[in-house]
Amino acid sequence: MRKKYILPGLLIMVAVLLLVSACGGSSVTAGQLLSNSANAMKQVKSLHMDMTMSVNVAVSGLPGSNSTSSIPGNTNVTIKASGDEIMPDQTSLKLSASGPGKFSFAEITKGNKLYIQNAQGQWYVIDKSELSGTNNSLNNLLSNASAPDFSKLLDMLQKDVTVVDHGDETLNGASLRHITITLDKNGLLKLIQNTDQFKKLPGTSQQSINQMLNSSVSNFSASLDFWFDESTSYIHRLELKLNTAVDLSKFSSPTPGSTTGTPAGVSLKADIVLDLSKFNDPSIKITAPSNAIPTNNPGVIFG
Repeated sequence: MRKKYILPGLLIMVAVLLLVSACGGSSVTAGQLLSNSANAMKQVKSLHMDMTMSVNVAVSGLPGSNSTSSIPGNTNVTIKASGDEIMPDQTSLKLSASGPGKFSFAEITKGNKLYIQNAQGQWYVIDKSELSGTNNSLNNLLSNASAPDFSKLLDMLQKDVTVVDHGDETLNGASLRHITITLDKNGLLKLIQNTDQFKKLPGTSQQSINQMLNSSVSNFSASLDFWFDESTSYIHRLELKLNTAVDLSKFSSPTPGSTTGTPAGVSLKADIVLDLSKFNDPSIKITAPSNAIPTNNPGVIFG
């Protein structure tokens, strides 16, 4: 039975991209370390994570001053998160974001129960079964965070990544092995298409994403940097850098008579740093909130 990591989104990305990266190394030493780390991380029973994400979105080709468009030309967003995971089915995650608006969010999972704290500080509890088998986008976001089939991804992506071994570096006072993986647009497209989240989207949404990535994405570059402890093969840091632009005119058309206009393009720059620590630390405890309100409607939580 394939093991699933349930810390939402971020640790799934770590697991997916770690295994993907194992295909592209030209150095035997680096490739062996990647393979050892993939096996070692599967054996981790508990860990702590800290994440910082900086995102810049720039919109070009906005209409003039007479337009009623409310789309900002340049937006910066910073997201910070921290959390713990105890395998196989316990997680705790706190997240906050600043930018055009501020929000905070907390989530705890214990077995089949999902506890969510909204911006007002109230906890709710919902059974995961209530989030499955629906077309509701929020339900899908909360319920479909499962890892893709790694064995298939390894075969598909082996031609779309490269690996560079930087050797040992000092990070946070520790000597760690630094390896960089570069992913091209073909690799990104295949990665997205083979996630559960993508496969469970409506057909029209899948078509839009495929069209955007195939014909509208330009200047794409993505790199993943890993810092490993060679004595344990654990990942201590993962950094993802993404730089891309999307030509919106290739898959949209203006509405006749509209004064809002349509942006010509969007550029995205992202830098995500994820630090992992406290591997198998017995001090990590995850406790469900005692004041959580039971619900079977996720819309109530954020409504």
